[in-house]
Amino acid sequence: MRALLNIRSIMVTAMIIVIAGVTSCQKEASASLPTLSSIECKSGDRPAISFTIDSDWHLSSDALWCTFITSSGTLQEMTGHSGKHTVTLKITDENCRGEWSVANITIKAKGKSERLVEVRRAPSELYIELFDTNNAPIEAFEIGYDEYISTRLESNFRYAAIEFPEWVEIAHMSDNGSIEVGNYIVGAPGESTEIMMRIVADGQRERFPLTAEDGYTITLSDHAMNHTIEFPITYAGMGADKLSYKGPTDNYFGWEVSLDGKTFRQTDPADGSTTTFSDYLQYNITAQNNDYGILFFEKILERGVPTYSYIPATDDKDKYGWIEFEKEAMTLRVEEYDGDIPRFGIVMALPRQTYDTLTTSSVDDIFDVDTSSGVDIPCVSDSYAEYILAEFTQMDFTERGAYEGMYAYHSLTILEIFCKPYNDMALMEKYGCEEIFICDFVNPVAGKEPGIIVDPRIENWSTETYDLAIAGAEVWHGDKQLKMSENEYYIGENKDEVLAMQLYGPKGGWNNTNVVILFKVNGEIKKVLVVTPPTL
Repeated sequence: MRALLNIRSIMVTAMIIVIAGVTSCQKEASASLPTLSSIECKSGDRPAISFTIDSDWHLSSDALWCTFITSSGTLQEMTGHSGKHTVTLKITDENCRGEWSVANITIKAKGKSERLVEVRRAPSELYIELFDTNNAPIEAFEIGYDEYISTRLESNFRYAAIEFPEWVEIAHMSDNGSIEVGNYIVGAPGESTEIMMRIVADGQRERFPLTAEDGYTITLSDHAMNHTIEFPITYAGMGADKLSYKGPTDNYFGWEVSLDGKTFRQTDPADGSTTTFSDYLQYNITAQNNDYGILFFEKILERGVPTYSYIPATDDKDKYGWIEFEKEAMTLRVEEYDGDIPRFGIVMALPRQTYDTLTTSSVDDIFDVDTSSGVDIPCVSDSYAEYILAEFTQMDFTERGAYEGMYAYHSLTILEIFCKPYNDMALMEKYGCEEIFICDFVNPVAGKEPGIIVDPRIENWSTETYDLAIAGAEVWHGDKQLKMSENEYYIGENKDEVLAMQLYGPKGGWNNTNVVILFKVNGEIKKVLVVTPPTL
């Protein structure tokens, strides 16, 4: 678009014929030098002046924009002999501004010098034109979100930006091809100036598009501040495929939630410090028009291998199974839980376009498969990880003693296999022990020999006491005692350098029969673990 400043439209005929001192098309000069006359014109005109003189003469113009058209080209000065002459002037737009400009045509003859004509050029139509990257004319500056949008400017006067919002970032392409931020716009006549602009995000303003009607502008002016022009600012918004957020901490992982859902805590792996929040976690989510979708997955940890179950929103649109995410308040709450093992969840906020695509095709597209352990483990792909708000475990916060319970995990995935108390009176009577637990054995893995690693958490059951034959264990499969020598189990230090047992299972097959492990100190059974057979 061409923007015009302080325009004065002057209608002239194709040929302006000026006579010094009169309005006819010729200026007749007598033997004396002609008297001063004036003409008005505009850039691009070709006015003519005529005079008669009885001696040699010399004409000159004191303005570069006013020259004489001759057979030799356009000249600033010309000469001639006595007689009747008509000279055509060329009026250009050089240095044409928003005010009248004057050129003086001087005649020299008979040893005298006098002004012959005063040429008054009308103010120029000062303009700035904007073009997009396709060189199409545009009417406003468009700014981008995370990427710059380029605009090219052309003008017929020198200008600079004198006013624009502080949330507009202006950049320029350097000679070496790098983008340099410099919040200025300058240009000159005959030059093409390219700038790049984007919004300065603050988590709020970038959410909503802007049109020219919103009234935000960039003001450009000449150096004398006599002429200004305003261009509107437009902004298409972040886009329905963009989303960012700020959470209660810098990390989304490692959250723990109390069983009553009232306490959220996270331990910093760097320094061991713990951050705690009550009742809910607060987020600031930035999306186009505040429109985004929530996905909730429950992670189910079975036999040391995770799977993810998608739980859609219920009729109450802020409820997703056993969590609640209030989109207006941007808060995450977790319901009370009375289960005997922890439960796990992943909450994600996705851009509207991404959310709609996934929920109309398959939400499982969010996951990749990690095979590094030898077991196929689903995990959120890198392209979606940025949308995870929280990955959490709801669990009992009661502190356990060093020798309470029993801990087991998958030998390949290193993920926990939960050991639950097992109140079997027959076993209690048989082994004279009340601390009996039960857990599941791992399923087979092609090309691998997986097992479970068990830390019984028994006082004096350690590497030192094992080496002294004080600590030990018996492993039974029905009436058959399993042997370490047959690689059915192994006792040694685990990943935490704590004495543990790795159970591989009976070589003759499980035959739908449990394995029972008796952990002993000084020959006395301290704890019992019942291991159920694999399901595959």
